[in-house]
Amino acid sequence: MVIFAFSCKSKKGTSTSSKEASNISTKGISEENQTKFSFYFIDGCKERMKGNIELAENAFKECLKIDPSSPAVKYELGNIYRFNGLYDNALKYGKECANADPKNEWYQLLYIDCLHNKRQFAQAAEVYTRLIKNYPNRSEFYEGLAAEYMYGGNYEKSFKTFDDIEKKFGQNEAFTLNKIKLLKQLKKTAEIEAEFKKLIAANPSEIRYYTYLSEFYQETNQNEKAMGNYQAALKLDSKNPILHLALADYYKSLNDNANMFKELEIAFESSDLEVETKLKILASYYELSELNADYKKQADELCDIALRVNSNSAEVHSIKADFLLKDKKVKEARDEYELAIILDKSSYNIWTQLMGTEAELGEYKSLEAHSFEAMELFPNQPLPYFFNGISNTTLKNYTKAIESFTDGLEFVYNNNLLLIDFYSSLGEAYNSNKQYEKSDKAFDDALKIDPDNASILNNYAYYLSLRKEKLEKAEKFSRRSNELYPNNRSYLDTYGWILYQQGKYKEAEVWLARAVKIGSKSAIAEHYGDVLYKLDRKEEALKYWMDAKEDGAGSEFLDKKIAEKKLND
Repeated sequence: MVIFAFSCKSKKGTSTSSKEASNISTKGISEENQTKFSFYFIDGCKERMKGNIELAENAFKECLKIDPSSPAVKYELGNIYRFNGLYDNALKYGKECANADPKNEWYQLLYIDCLHNKRQFAQAAEVYTRLIKNYPNRSEFYEGLAAEYMYGGNYEKSFKTFDDIEKKFGQNEAFTLNKIKLLKQLKKTAEIEAEFKKLIAANPSEIRYYTYLSEFYQETNQNEKAMGNYQAALKLDSKNPILHLALADYYKSLNDNANMFKELEIAFESSDLEVETKLKILASYYELSELNADYKKQADELCDIALRVNSNSAEVHSIKADFLLKDKKVKEARDEYELAIILDKSSYNIWTQLMGTEAELGEYKSLEAHSFEAMELFPNQPLPYFFNGISNTTLKNYTKAIESFTDGLEFVYNNNLLLIDFYSSLGEAYNSNKQYEKSDKAFDDALKIDPDNASILNNYAYYLSLRKEKLEKAEKFSRRSNELYPNNRSYLDTYGWILYQQGKYKEAEVWLARAVKIGSKSAIAEHYGDVLYKLDRKEEALKYWMDAKEDGAGSEFLDKKIAEKKLND
């Protein structure tokens, strides 16, 4: 709750300007060397500003050859070495330039930084003390001194320094909170309470300070005092959402779930509570809602409140959709994701969720439109291209699908699973477009990445069997898919159909019978009927053809087979 508000650095700049090079003292050297010195110094500054650190270092070293005592050059080199993590070298030059010009604040601050990097906190504090003597009205130097005392574990001196700052510069929230942090290290409970009360007395309308004090009371098992302080704050501002969030934490610490939730409801009802805070709280409920029915109910109610109060927030609609999706309410989730992108089209994650739900629902016309828009908004992201390809394949816009898959492949990096999906889907689109050679290549590319992808092995083999091409390759791939998943009816059907195409009718009947036993749907029943016909079991063949017809699927020749009661190859 209380954090340190100071930094160990207080610089407004880091190095000497190249414009000052002509003013840099180079005593005791010739005019010619002074000219060379200025040239190298300006060059070093330019290279440093361009980020060419090694060239800058070399230029400054040339300066030192001309004037080994120059504190400005040592300052520049100290900064370079510190930037590169060469802390021993940095400390050497930092110390030399600081000693050469004790009143130059930049030299002293570099020296402090170098001492700090070497964890020489007491020495850094000494340098800050000297700086304060030279600049007694610079509050940042006092803060730096307090910081070095703190880093060195000298909490008493750090606290006293902050006390001195307040006396000299006036009370400041950051100073007080840092003092409290130090008092916690010193385990001075009474003094901590006094500091909080002093902060409240100076700012009686700032509700945060009341919550800080109450949290301190809770930490020290003074719950009655904590509640009394909360009650005092409520009299000042009963609708303050931060106060009610603090009360929710208070009740949570007491395992009072009912009152905790009441306070969260009050906080969520406030339009003054930042949406980001509400989202964080809802996110914390996301996993908990699986474990406890009460938490799930609370999460739903808080989501609804947030939607009512923050109806124009895309993020609120999105997190509501996440909860709906968790409950398998895909249609409702899809609607919330769509509302979210209407409000804010910039979130790629929301777009992917919307497209995913539309794909799951089979809403391919909507998916085609949304994925196309996402492709334009996020041209370097692969998923919109993938979803656009899937939707266009389903809508039989095969040329568009092929274009989307091909374009999207360029943006798939270090993601073999997605790459496989792209290649296999491209193979499907090419096959449907009767571009069989390109289809085969796409499937082969997918199998190069994952040779044991059973789905691709099966689909590729089946398409080859339908074309009655490369049947040995098809048989090999189909056999492997069945080895991987022995009781998958589609895989059994494919292998049986390949055997049928090879004229191995008895073997084919065995495999197709197994597929039918698991489930005689559509093409499986028709295939089984075909092989039965070849085995002169014509009445049985007709029955399975009719089963396929009743199932509402089958080949373009199925009606003719039934009508003529014979197979026409």
